Order: sequence, then structure tokens, then C-alpha cells
Amino acid sequence: MEEKNQKEEPRGKSEFYHLWYQGVWYFLLGAIILPPVFIGITGMWLQLPMIETFMLIIAYLFAFLMWLWHFFHKFIAGLSRWPVETKTDQVSIEFIEIPVGGGRVLKGDIFKSSRTPKKNAKTIIVSHGQGGSRKDFYFLAITVVFRGCAVLLYDSRGHGENDWGYKWETRNIINDHSKVVDFILTRDDLSHTDIVAFGGSLGGGVVLNEAYLDRRVKFIIALCTWADFIKTATRKAKNFSERVVKVMYLLMGMNLDPSPLQNRMVSPIYNSFNRKKGFFDHPVNWDVDNAYRVMLGHCKDDIVVDYHQFEINSEFLKLPPENLLSFDAGNHVFAKMESAVLGKVFYWLDSRDF
Repeated sequence: MEEKNQKEEPRGKSEFYHLWYQGVWYFLLGAIILPPVFIGITGMWLQLPMIETFMLIIAYLFAFLMWLWHFFHKFIAGLSRWPVETKTDQVSIEFIEIPVGGGRVLKGDIFKSSRTPKKNAKTIIVSHGQGGSRKDFYFLAITVVFRGCAVLLYDSRGHGENDWGYKWETRNIINDHSKVVDFILTRDDLSHTDIVAFGGSLGGGVVLNEAYLDRRVKFIIALCTWADFIKTATRKAKNFSERVVKVMYLLMGMNLDPSPLQNRMVSPIYNSFNRKKGFFDHPVNWDVDNAYRVMLGHCKDDIVVDYHQFEINSEFLKLPPENLLSFDAGNHVFAKMESAVLGKVFYWLDSRDF
């Protein structure tokens, strides 16, 4: 049944590009060319002075540009968060480099507050989304460290300050999370037993695929992420905004039409939830208490990862309602829902004595 669903309406890169160019052409024709022509013809029919007709056309174009600015402002706000360089004497930020092999390192930061213990501080690892950087979650780190813990944020390969790797190396980006945990275990100031993994979008995929199986991680929080990557990547775009998203990811070099094997290696319902450490590795020999270990969040109007993916994950893991967080609006980054998200995160941390 699953195989049948995966093969429905296959869409490759060429079709995505075709849909995009077709959509742009119709948009330009319908919104930019036709209305001024109509205004000009109407002005001639009403025998308006040429200057008045010209001013009407200018007024329309100005109104259209204002609408276009509003649209893209809202669109961008729904997909990203503008990084804010936050500094305060109450919070220290330590720049770090995390070895991942081959002489490569991931750039990152460790946030601490005046309440953070000098030794064995409980630590939250934060993984950012596709095309983002660790700075996207500075707001979270600044807030959470006042609980008396440490927060480690890092840039994935091909992202942020890392000048190596590629944004589309999803499987390698997922694997790197275990190296971040390895790094924590080399430090005396960070706890080796109280480690939490948090991620959004791609970062959520990282923690569901990798941290979920890492016994060194106490529990995980994943927001707006996928269950079955191929169903997310190949679903039909429902509106103009979703078409823009698909083209953006294609321009990043992402493979939106993966093979079944590639899909299995990055889709938690086939990979980690089946308790296999990747496609070729040995089965995990321990039972996972999903009710304790996994918390999920999503917005119903998400134009990047369809809300149905959240439902698949939660049903597959049989998660209780208190482990879930969903909103009717907020898009892919919980826009204007940040305080509510933090409140729920604090609840999850408190209920697990973290």
C-alpha cells in the first residue's frame, strides 16, 4: 500500500521547473500587462486626457508593487526568521568547532547563563532547518539558558559559517548529529547524561532519524518535519507559494525525487522508527519509550512540510496528546506563535525533570 502511494503522481525536476515558469508567465501576463492595457483602452473610450490615463496606470502599478511587497514579506516571514545578534551580560556565548572527521569541523556556539552550572550542565542540542543557520535559534537559546542549562547550536555542513559541504547532503547532515554528541562527551562543563535534541524542519528530520536512536540523548523535540520524505517532496503544489518553495529547494540542489533507498535512509518511518541505524547497519537492541522520548509540533498551514506528515509521525509512534503541539496558523516557523512554542517546550522539559 505504501509503495503504491509513493508512486502516485510522480514529479521530476523538469516538471517542477515547467510548472514554475508557466506560473510566472501567467502571473506576469495577468497582473502586470493586462490591467494597464485595460486602463489605457478604457481611458481612450472615455476620452480621458492622456495624462490622466497615464496617472491611473501609475497608480495601479504602485498598488500592485505594494501588494507584491506585502505578499513576499508575508511569504518570507512564514519560511524564515531573521537572525538577531543578541548580547547580554546575563548570557555568555562560546564559539566552538565540532570535529566530524576528515579534518572538517562544524561551527557552533554554546550558550550559558549565570544560572548554568560550571560542571555537568544539562545540555540542549539545537539543529536548524534547510538553508538556515544556528543563528535562527538564538532566540530559543537566550530564553532556555535562564532555566539553568546550556544550549549548543551548530551550523550543519553546507550551512551558515561552514565553507564546506553541500546543503543537499541530507544523509550526511543527519549522521553528523552523533558527532555533536561525541563533542559534548569530551567536555566536563556539559552533562554526559542529561542531553536533549531539538530540531526544526531539516533539524527535526535530523533528530528523528539520528538522535531518536542515540541512547546518549535523553529525549527529542522535533518541529515541522517529515515522516516520509518522498511524499513531502513529490506532492502536488497546491498554490503559488508552494511552487516557489519547491523551486527554492531545487535551486539549492536538493533531490526532490529520491530513489526508494535514498528515501528510506532519510525518512524516520522507514529508518529510525523501524529501529535500524540506517539501511545497512545492525538493528538497535533496546526498546524505545516513545511516550517519554518524542515530542512533535507542526502548523496546519505549513507550505513546506505538509501537516499530514505530522499526523503520520504521531500516529506511527502512538504519541499521547500531551506530546503534541499544533496550530491552525504559523506556517513553517510557527510565526507569531513563538511564545506558545516556548511555553510547551518548558512544559516538556519540566515534565521530564530537565
